[in-house]
This record gives sequence, structure tokens and C-alpha cells, in this order.
Amino acid sequence: MIHAAGTTAAAGLAAVCLGAGTTFASPMGQSAGAGLRTFIDGAMVDPAKVVEWERRRLAVAAARMRKDYTGMLVGELDSLLARLEVAVDDIPAARAALARARVLIGPDGLRELLAGELVASEAAARTGIAASGGRWQYSITEVASDRGTAEGFVEWLDRARVNNDRAVWTDACPDHYIIATLPDGRQEVIEVTGGAMLASQFFIDYTDTARVMVPSDPAFPLAVSGVASLADGFVIGGVRHQFRNEPGGGFRCQLKVAFPAALPELYIAEHRWHLACEFGNWIAAYLG
Repeated sequence: MIHAAGTTAAAGLAAVCLGAGTTFASPMGQSAGAGLRTFIDGAMVDPAKVVEWERRRLAVAAARMRKDYTGMLVGELDSLLARLEVAVDDIPAARAALARARVLIGPDGLRELLAGELVASEAAARTGIAASGGRWQYSITEVASDRGTAEGFVEWLDRARVNNDRAVWTDACPDHYIIATLPDGRQEVIEVTGGAMLASQFFIDYTDTARVMVPSDPAFPLAVSGVASLADGFVIGGVRHQFRNEPGGGFRCQLKVAFPAALPELYIAEHRWHLACEFGNWIAAYLG
């Protein structure tokens, strides 16, 4: 039972792992908009809108995890949902509560909780690829920081990936459920992408850059790129995130994700906010 998996995780991992999730939630609890500028469709967006998007997704994630859990987690998740109905000011506490819930449920519990969604989303991904006939569309967001460097941020991200720092990766967005580095170097991702209603599982290979279908921009010299595949190697998309230092100081990120062309535009548009949220929070944590 899922509840049993969550209880086992709570007994075995809470003392050790809860701290990791809460520690990362603290720097992200600062305003991710401070010193950051986010651009969607080429226009700068109000930082409050990125926060509002995260607030909504925090409530959705809490409701998803609550539906099959009882006991100690219900109080945690009910409290999270109640806080989010009151004020956006509770975002730091909400992030920490969701991080605690993920740890208490544990990776096995989360996979069991989302199993039905993962089966359905895999079938949908295969159908979407077939309907797209090899064509792709791109979700693109840019985030600029007044501080830090492109090299420093890329190194920080890579260190978190190599060290399998799950709190860094997972806590950056409410739609992240599991992001883990596997022994072969690939990254397992279980998340809700874009405007999807269901969670999906895929694996990103950052060494497979030759097959990345996302166009490169020569104005951004640093890149983190990879192909996204299902467990059997079936390619469903890819990422090409590029970075550059700005002349007046700070750095800029150009974030691109490829989706099958047959997907609705709403799906692509919504993922731009997903990118704004996760990278805004990653940059805030990098800057400390």
C-alpha cells in the first residue's frame, strides 16, 4: 500500500532527509524575483506572476499527494492547502511543507502514487510523437540575473547533478516529484510538464548532444543539452539551456525545451512558466 510506503519512508528517512529539503527551501524562500528578470515571448513579465504561478502549482501538487494518503501527511498537506488559500506570502513555508511531504512519502511511495498517471502519460507521449511526424515545437523562457556568472551557475547545476542532490533539483518547482541522477549519469525525471494534467517519467542523457533537436543560439556560448527518452530509449523531446555573461555584470539564461509539434499550444505556453519558476529558484539558491 502507498500509505505503508510513506510510513516506512517517514520512519527511516525523516531525521536525515528532512533537513536537506528544508535547507534548500530556505534560500528559495527569499524572493526569487529579487535581481532577476524573466522574459516570456520576448516580453519581461512581472515577478509576482511567476510567484502566483508557483502558488497555484503548490496547491495542485499538495492535492495530488494528499488524495491517497492518510494519517500524519494529511495534516501536513491540509495545512499547506489552507495556507495557500490565504496568502502568497506563505510561499517559503509552502515549499518547505511540500518538500517534507515528498521526503515522508519517499521515492518508492511517489512512484506508486503516480503509477497510473505515468502509464497514461507514456501512452500519450508515444501518440504525440507519432502524430508529429518528426516535427517539434519549443517552449522558450529567458531569465537574467544582476549577479553571478554563467560559468558559476552552470558549474553549480552540474555539481548538484553529479552529486545527486535531490533537494536542489526537486524542490525548485512544485511540479517536480522525483529528479535523481542514475548510476549511468542519466537523470530520471518525474514531473508534470507544461499544461499537462498528468505526471510523466522520462530520462535525460546530457551526454547525448548530437541528437538534441533544439536549435542552438551562438549568442549564448555555454550550454546544458540533452535528449529526453522513455525508459526503453524512445525519444520524446530534448533540452538546450544556454547561458552567457552580460556586459554590465550578471548573466542571462536562454531556456529551451522541445515538445512534439502535435501538442496544443497551451501545453507549450504553460511550460514557459514552469521554466521561469524552476530556474528562478535555482538561480536564487545559487546566489545564496
